[in-house]
Amino acid sequence: MLFSSARPRMAAIMGLFALAFSVSAQTARPTLRDAVDAAWNLSPQARALANRQAELDARARAAGSFLAGAPTVSLAHKAGRGAASGAQETEAEISAPLWQPRLRSATASQVEADRAALSAQIASARLKLAAEARELAAAAALAESQLELAGRKVGEAQALAADTERRVRAGESARVDALRAGSALREAESARAGAEGALARALANWRALTGLAQLALLDEAQSPDGAHPLVQAAEAQARAARSRLEVAEADRRDPMEVGVGLIRERPGGGAPTESAIRLSLRVPLGGDIRNGARIAAARAELDAAEAELDASRRLATSEREAAIAELEAARRSERLALERERFAREAQELIAKSHRLGETDLPTRLRADAERFEAELARARAAIEARRALSKLNQANGSMP
Repeated sequence: MLFSSARPRMAAIMGLFALAFSVSAQTARPTLRDAVDAAWNLSPQARALANRQAELDARARAAGSFLAGAPTVSLAHKAGRGAASGAQETEAEISAPLWQPRLRSATASQVEADRAALSAQIASARLKLAAEARELAAAAALAESQLELAGRKVGEAQALAADTERRVRAGESARVDALRAGSALREAESARAGAEGALARALANWRALTGLAQLALLDEAQSPDGAHPLVQAAEAQARAARSRLEVAEADRRDPMEVGVGLIRERPGGGAPTESAIRLSLRVPLGGDIRNGARIAAARAELDAAEAELDASRRLATSEREAAIAELEAARRSERLALERERFAREAQELIAKSHRLGETDLPTRLRADAERFEAELARARAAIEARRALSKLNQANGSMP
């Protein structure tokens, strides 16, 4: 028979799927939030987070210090000419830089602004990973649905091919009907093989992003509109740029240095050693030559950050409006696909009954079967597209899974 060679392969595949479904039943599928957490742990941002936080902590400790930098120690020794003179002078001094007025508070504010910007960047990066996870979950759900329908189509095509072969042997149908049924069976098996490949690709992409072996279900509820992490990240970057400008404007000269030193002098010729304490204050002179370029660069950075903030707000608004329209369209398409499936199913059932009674030829039956399969596939695709559109709306609202 034409379909007998497909039976061993079909039995093996069904056994593998039964084993996979058994394992899936024993282990609960991860949620989308679990998937985003797993993807974040694998991301470069997460691996560098500890060091970035340590950098901010070190900068905060430096801004909280009384000194603007590390102290320095200097030593000097001078001896008189000629070995007989015996005159010597030794000087030791320790000096430390002091904060300029307003610079210490401006530096501390910059550290806090950078800390807030880091937190906002983390939230923004996690939201981008959520978008990838949502899209991959939707693609996997579509691949799973297509494989399920393709597997059922193969089973129906096998049953039809077996019935047609029986009719040919009984002399009730021509040999050409068996050939047509066998061709339909091979077409169904080819569609199933394509669905298997699509699901394998979806699984590979999912594992590459999350490291998880199991797929997450695309089963989100609609979330309310809130503050968007991308906009919040742009706002934090603008505040950080403004704080850097304030630091540049406050840091108009090198820090002052105060020093205290000890001088020990032996005049020579048997005179007693004399000691003295020296206090020093070093005040550098500032000007536009030193800091003009830094202030100009900081102002340019602030202008760019504010422009990026405006662009982020416009983008968030437009994406939210587009997502709302897309969800409404997807839900309408789903309702229409359900109606189409109902019509195709009822028509196929009537034609199949008529074919069993010998009142309808095989080509008509095959067309009805194909139309029902296409309608079911369109309905499954429309249902998943509606769920994907809902996830896109949540993404546009800035909501995590």
